[in-house]
Amino acid sequence: MNKDFTKVLKGACCIIVILVHIPLAYQNRVQDGIGSFAYVCVTLFFLMSAYGMSFSSKKNPNYIKHFWRNRLSALLVPQFVLNVFVFSVSCLTVVGGKIDPMHLISINSYVLVLLQYCLWFYIVSLGKRFYGERTFNLLLVSGIAVSSLVAYFCCDASGWCYERWGLVWGVFLFLFMPRIKQFVRPKTCKILLWGVLSIVFGIAYLRFKSVFFYGEYLLKIVLGLVIIILLFTLSSQRTFGNRAINFLGEISYEVYLSHGFMMLLLKTFIPNISSGLFVLLTVILTIIFSSVIHYIDKPIVKLCRKR
Repeated sequence: MNKDFTKVLKGACCIIVILVHIPLAYQNRVQDGIGSFAYVCVTLFFLMSAYGMSFSSKKNPNYIKHFWRNRLSALLVPQFVLNVFVFSVSCLTVVGGKIDPMHLISINSYVLVLLQYCLWFYIVSLGKRFYGERTFNLLLVSGIAVSSLVAYFCCDASGWCYERWGLVWGVFLFLFMPRIKQFVRPKTCKILLWGVLSIVFGIAYLRFKSVFFYGEYLLKIVLGLVIIILLFTLSSQRTFGNRAINFLGEISYEVYLSHGFMMLLLKTFIPNISSGLFVLLTVILTIIFSSVIHYIDKPIVKLCRKR
């Protein structure tokens, strides 16, 4: 995947994810409409993570040797740096009611899903020399599919059962990159086709989203995949990015982790502001706060990886 395009995609997706989590009292039609695509954005985040891990494993023979050092530092250092900030502010302002020291070691559910995939990727990688590359990728995809179904039937929405399929799409993207590049080469007929399919599946999902498994699970996953293909077709062979959007993509992980806390602060200290102002302030303050967290955790992550 093009590095600049990845940053643009991450930057745009993290803003949409903020919008879907706006509290009910401050929601509006524009925010709600844009935020409806947040599950597609999270699917894309998982896609990029899975693609990156497969690419790095193929490129670097020693990738698995330092796998946990690199992955844990990248995922957990920003999380724990944020936890310290949140805990400190909570102690000073008593935001969110009772202060629980366990918040210092809490881990976001999205991060937990990535850690689950890291564990599965590592386990399957250890046996690669016994069963080869094809079986390795088959096991990767099968494990994700099983975990998604288990999350759907046994857990609530926090199981990320739909978005987990982004990990599958990431593995497929790595395996079939040359073919996929050709497949999403932009042509008017292709853009129209995937655009129409997005509308058709979108309407079908609105109609059948309450139907057990078929509507609320399969249809939602297919709709997400169709939208992703449309996005790739629209963006293929185009140049994207500037310093601002690239930086937003760089801090997108911190934005995802911290936006809920920014909303809590606004609700606590400015409860009577309008919906539009609440959304705007949430986005601005989250970006500022995430930049601070990023500049703190980035050198720590580098240090952990070097050691």
